[in-house]
Amino acid sequence: MTFKGSVIVKAAASWLLFSSALAQAQYGVVEQLVLSPSPLTDRSLIEVQVKGLVGSPCDIIESSIVMEGARIIVDTSIRGNPVAICIAAVVPLDFTETIGALTPGVYSVEARINGVASGPQEAFSVVAPAPGFSLSPPTGTYAANQQFDFAMILEREGSIVSGKATLSGPNTGSAARRDVSQQLAQCLQQYHLSAGGKVLRCPGLAAGLGQGSHTLDVSLTLDTLEVVRDYVTWTVLPVGLPAVKGGPGAVAPQ
Repeated sequence: MTFKGSVIVKAAASWLLFSSALAQAQYGVVEQLVLSPSPLTDRSLIEVQVKGLVGSPCDIIESSIVMEGARIIVDTSIRGNPVAICIAAVVPLDFTETIGALTPGVYSVEARINGVASGPQEAFSVVAPAPGFSLSPPTGTYAANQQFDFAMILEREGSIVSGKATLSGPNTGSAARRDVSQQLAQCLQQYHLSAGGKVLRCPGLAAGLGQGSHTLDVSLTLDTLEVVRDYVTWTVLPVGLPAVKGGPGAVAPQ
């Protein structure tokens, strides 16, 4: 009995050591970094796609963006899954991180896996966009009881062939982008600009936004096959009861 118990204890200890080893840093290598959209302007919601290889399909992969001035690092952690039973097989590594908006200038992006540089370092430029397409109201902070219309302003001639709009924020139930192209298409009203171009206006859009941060990203394809794109982020703050007469800070009785 003592012998069998000893075997069991040794086996359990071996499994714990094996599980602990699995949870340690794992193999991974970055082979390619792909930036989008194109061209990159200070109105772009810039993303970087990371492609490469990872040592196991069960590995846990976590990543974040680190900004060091004009140097951008995709900082990635790869570790084994201690509760998964998985064969060791090299599989593709492919994920996307959002960098966000950048001011015009020259930048570089690189990857780091478990604290070690991996893959190429890519240089890229962000430019000011040519005037022609913008969303209104602009990025900013608004009150929950503040009403506003949404407008897309196209300051050039040409017909719109197609378009896509996505919304991300607390009102979607998650951080994931939700396609709202159909909803916008149903409420948009078109007006012509005197100097050429058009305005597409959606009255009362604010009524459908809850509290929190909301990013609306819109791209249009014109009959010239050119794609114009812009995005705005609206932060909606909660509002309490209205103030009543009696001096600053007085609030209406409940």
